[in-house]
Amino acid sequence: MFTALIIMAGLAILIGASLGFAAIKFKVEGDPLVDKIDGILPQTQCGQCGFPGCKPYATAMANGEADINRCPRAAKRVSASSPTCWAVSSSR
Repeated sequence: MFTALIIMAGLAILIGASLGFAAIKFKVEGDPLVDKIDGILPQTQCGQCGFPGCKPYATAMANGEADINRCPRAAKRVSASSPTCWAVSSSR
């Protein structure tokens, strides 16, 4: 009984360490422009913009696939935010 407990604990530590290593090794960096735009949006996930949530809408805006005026809940914040936030580079 005690041996089985030691083996299970050892396996749990080994699997946890390998998952931690994989999370660091294969980390995917996010787009800072998407994060900035997502921070301006209201995070209500209402879908009034035609996207399933604020993050997909922010991604579409950053990629130049959606207009900035599709979110009725953030119209004032979006128009008052810095214009440099909405400057999407042509390389995208």
